[in-house]
Amino acid sequence: MLDVQLANAGFYRIAWPNTDEKPGTTYVRAGSREVVRVFVTPCASEVEVYAGGLKNGQLVFRGSPELAASLRYLAEHQN
Repeated sequence: MLDVQLANAGFYRIAWPNTDEKPGTTYVRAGSREVVRVFVTPCASEVEVYAGGLKNGQLVFRGSPELAASLRYLAEHQN
């Protein structure tokens, strides 16, 4: 379900290197000034949101995807 919400918010899944200690799926949305990158754990129990450059973005949120504030940020934030 989270992947559908991310797609509706303009994100697309990318091939991003997985690590043994933290597997998951990465989604990105490019804007005119920055890239928003979302990392989702395999069971979708936690998301991490980064803003800035693709490889050196700054962590701006880590937590449960059920938090309304995080989903609103992903869907409405224009960069």
